[in-house]
Amino acid sequence: MATAPLDQAAKHLTSRAAPLLPPWMVAAGLTIPAALAHDTIGTNPAATALIGAAGAGITVAAWSEASKRSPRLRAMATVSTGAASAYLTAATVAGPTSPNVALLQALGGGTLALWWNLRHALRNSGAESVSDGLFEMVGLARTQVVKGEVVGGEVRADLQLPAGELTPKDVQDRIPVLAGALRTSPAAIRVTPDRDDHSKVSLSVTPVDQLRKAIPYPGPQLPGQSIARPIRFGVYQDGRPMQVWLPGSDDRDEPRPLSHMAETGMTGAGKSESMVIVLTEVMTRSDVVVWVGDPSKGRQTLGDIRHGLDWCETTTTGVGAMLDVLVPVVKTRADLLGRLGYKQWVPECWTKHKIPLLLAHFEESSDSAVADHPNLVTAAKQARSAGVVLSVSLQRASYAGISTEVRSQFGTAFIFGAKNDEDASFMMDDRAKDAGASPEVWANTQPGCLYLQAPGVPVERWAVPGRVFRLPEPEDLRRLVTMYAPVRPQGVDKATAAVAGPRYAAYKASAAKRTAGEEPREPGPLRAALAEQPQAQAQANRPEADDVDGEAHDAVEEFGVRPGEDERPYVVDHESDLDAAANPDAELEEPSRVMQVSEPEFASSRSTEDALAEMATILDELRARGEAVCAPKDFPQARVGRHRSWVSRRLAELADSGREVAENPGGQLGSWLIIPRDDAFENYAA
Repeated sequence: MATAPLDQAAKHLTSRAAPLLPPWMVAAGLTIPAALAHDTIGTNPAATALIGAAGAGITVAAWSEASKRSPRLRAMATVSTGAASAYLTAATVAGPTSPNVALLQALGGGTLALWWNLRHALRNSGAESVSDGLFEMVGLARTQVVKGEVVGGEVRADLQLPAGELTPKDVQDRIPVLAGALRTSPAAIRVTPDRDDHSKVSLSVTPVDQLRKAIPYPGPQLPGQSIARPIRFGVYQDGRPMQVWLPGSDDRDEPRPLSHMAETGMTGAGKSESMVIVLTEVMTRSDVVVWVGDPSKGRQTLGDIRHGLDWCETTTTGVGAMLDVLVPVVKTRADLLGRLGYKQWVPECWTKHKIPLLLAHFEESSDSAVADHPNLVTAAKQARSAGVVLSVSLQRASYAGISTEVRSQFGTAFIFGAKNDEDASFMMDDRAKDAGASPEVWANTQPGCLYLQAPGVPVERWAVPGRVFRLPEPEDLRRLVTMYAPVRPQGVDKATAAVAGPRYAAYKASAAKRTAGEEPREPGPLRAALAEQPQAQAQANRPEADDVDGEAHDAVEEFGVRPGEDERPYVVDHESDLDAAANPDAELEEPSRVMQVSEPEFASSRSTEDALAEMATILDELRARGEAVCAPKDFPQARVGRHRSWVSRRLAELADSGREVAENPGGQLGSWLIIPRDDAFENYAA
């Protein structure tokens, strides 16, 4: 039993000494071929010269063959080969036992053996460049590690490439081979070129997937502060906070433009849940309001934060109405900010003038209600200077899903798991892809994992993966949004509200009643009419189709019209009353009676006060019948005592003042929406 520790010690020493013995064995072993050569050809000058020439040739070959190795290893191999050749030549002539030759073997051989032992010790201690092994293995010979460090679970190394032989692109192309050599995933490796020196790169390796588990949402980062501060919504793989900025910055040293946002990724990749986190964080700030349109999933996605949104539409028609007013809103805000002396929205716009930043987010933007709307392109081009941030979410940012003209306007990209490399490439910058970004590796197996490309985020960070915080429980999320209601603005500025129109006003009035605890009523006639209003402008820009479905089919069934045609319910299709089988060449029958169709002459016209009172009476009658839209023809001269042109001017004046009627942006020109008595539009004019 007493010999066990000694045996273990002997095994340990043997294992440590064994790698150091080969250089010494080679140095000592050269004595045997030297003695044989001396005895056989030592007196033959030609043979001796041949040995010397062969030695020189082998030395040159060693230098050439080691060209792909590191400079240090190449020098060691060449010197060792040359020294061995010189010893063999001298020992062949003078004999290995000659004093001078023996001294050459002892000093030269011992020195070289110690050199190789030192290299082995340093290499195994990590002090020598790993390029001697790893980089040679993957075809990046002579690449040296200048600096290395371990941060969290990530290994980082600054690499110096051999000048004129390798470029950063060569290293990026070897990422799959590097991953195989390191026995990790290609997604765990990033190679970022140095901004100033093209012969240097930064290599980052994360052997263990730090994003496998989502981190719970820690709560608002900067509640009550300006939206100009960054929005934290997740963490990078190296533990740093993942954050984005909405408004721009006019800092002369580091300017940052306001940038629209696009979220792309396949179904189940976590886009909607991630945007809920972003919107929740936004709703804790003091100078921003949020509009959201979701024609696909509606309340399923937004139910827990809906009460914190300034305007939310979850129907195709409602989302279309929001887009209808988006361009007028942008123009109005741009004019207003320009008059106040601002080139873009800054926090001072809120603190001095109560003009909040506006974030308009549209879910499932490949839906035709969003993607095909003509206002989307115009708004995307003009909104930045007006303090309006557009945000769209879609599965695939191809030309079939969204216009390439629109896509080019989105400078901030949240790139979630993709089905394949092609799907990811539509929004991903080539520099991030070259550096190793691979969202197709996740697909939808790790919801919430993404790459972020945005102004304010260094380009070298675009290829660093991250993960959005995990959503809180629904009741906690609702409580959080409610808690910060006093912090955020209660609506847009008056100018924006006026342009947003009656649908926005109706939504705000309904939201106010819900906040006050009143039970919601059935939609009034105006809300019903607004919900049924066609988006004539959008439909006029869409290609005609033989088949109609959804709400377009409802319009056909109810009004007998197709999308893009006049869909006012009071317009009658007189063509349908004609007999399709009538013979146009047949003689007309004699009329049996004559009917007067013109309006009778009036002995006198009404006074202005009486005419306006009669118009109010007619409007009440239309409300009683459930009518939602009116036109000058509904106010006959027989009752009002005025011509239709006069009636039209009076209706326009009423709409401008916010009384009785409102503009009808989605309907036929010259028609107005009737404001019901119970729709609480008293404050609309303000």
